[in-house]
Amino acid sequence: MSRSAQSAVLLLALIAFFPRGAAGAEKWGTGALMVIVEREAGGVTVVDSVRHRVLGRVGGLGVMHHASISFSRDARWAFVVTRDGWLNKVDLLELRIENRVRVGASTIGLTVTQDGRRVAVSNYDPPDIRIYDIESLAELAVIPALREKEGTTIPSRTVGLVNAPENLLIFSLMDADGIWVVDAGKPGFPVVKKFWDVGRMPFDGVLSSNGRTYVAGFFHSPWMARIDAWKLDGVSRVSLNEPGKSYDKHPVLKIPHLKGWSEAAGMIFAPVVGEKRLAVFGAADGGFVRSIPLVGTPVFAVARPDGREIWVNFSGDDADTIQIVDVESLSVAATLKPGKRIFHMTFTPKGEAAYVSANKSDQVVVYDTATRKELERLPILRPSGIFGTDRAHKFGL
Repeated sequence: MSRSAQSAVLLLALIAFFPRGAAGAEKWGTGALMVIVEREAGGVTVVDSVRHRVLGRVGGLGVMHHASISFSRDARWAFVVTRDGWLNKVDLLELRIENRVRVGASTIGLTVTQDGRRVAVSNYDPPDIRIYDIESLAELAVIPALREKEGTTIPSRTVGLVNAPENLLIFSLMDADGIWVVDAGKPGFPVVKKFWDVGRMPFDGVLSSNGRTYVAGFFHSPWMARIDAWKLDGVSRVSLNEPGKSYDKHPVLKIPHLKGWSEAAGMIFAPVVGEKRLAVFGAADGGFVRSIPLVGTPVFAVARPDGREIWVNFSGDDADTIQIVDVESLSVAATLKPGKRIFHMTFTPKGEAAYVSANKSDQVVVYDTATRKELERLPILRPSGIFGTDRAHKFGL
């Protein structure tokens, strides 16, 4: 075979080996993508966060109100769970749906196990947790969320589902005041711990960045529940209030999601339900540090990857505003007005840029975090949640 023929064969082999991008000859990696929920359009837009440009979109996913996204460990696949109970496996190189299965009638969250072999979803209806094979999406387990109390069986919506070290899954039972721990590394996926009466009506849960501390928030209890995921030896309470001090209450128009809480400089920054402040407490001991006054009732508090700043958005009349909290001084350092109805924020993996969804403006605004200057305004129809593929390598997500 001539050298030119050998070169032609090699070229054809390379073309066959490497997957084609959605645009044909164009290729991209998956390490720094943003997958952005199109809240009203039933799809996602995929953005290259290195060049800040739209690569394409994937539609036909389901009802995207409160849609959530997790990723395979190699960031090839995005797992998108919709409010109406569809689990979609999306190919981020081909920008298409690889597979989809119905996992419930009303689904609220999902996570991928530490070993990358399973994807778990949490349901409102039916009241359970379900576990699926990450390759085929075959159903492996259904774990009903039930409590027997005083001769009555209480079914519960499930919230705050996270993956934790040693292949644990931790979640809260919204209607049964409990927190359960599942061992997803053992045959049958046993529930290894059940903690009851942790607080009234948990609405979400979050895991610390090292995977050790799980915290649940409550609608009707003035504390948070804290569990040591290494020991699983009990539940402690963490106060969001400075001892002896009360705070003004405001109408709750949008619930702060605990997965929008942030950890920086050894502290947790928590938006308080119905109050115009962040509560700051120690990540290691849960001790109250201080409150940071804000312009409105916060929804998400998102830490820059270097931990230097916390970016906060709001509900109601202040939904067009972002405030930036300086972690060193524990005070507001800047206020931005990106657009109408700011739904979500996230950062590029090393934090040089911030992505902000302005839902009513049909734009995602990209900021340089060093200068706070706009870099781009990406036209995206009714954007909401923004999920970076770097989440594939973090506990709890």
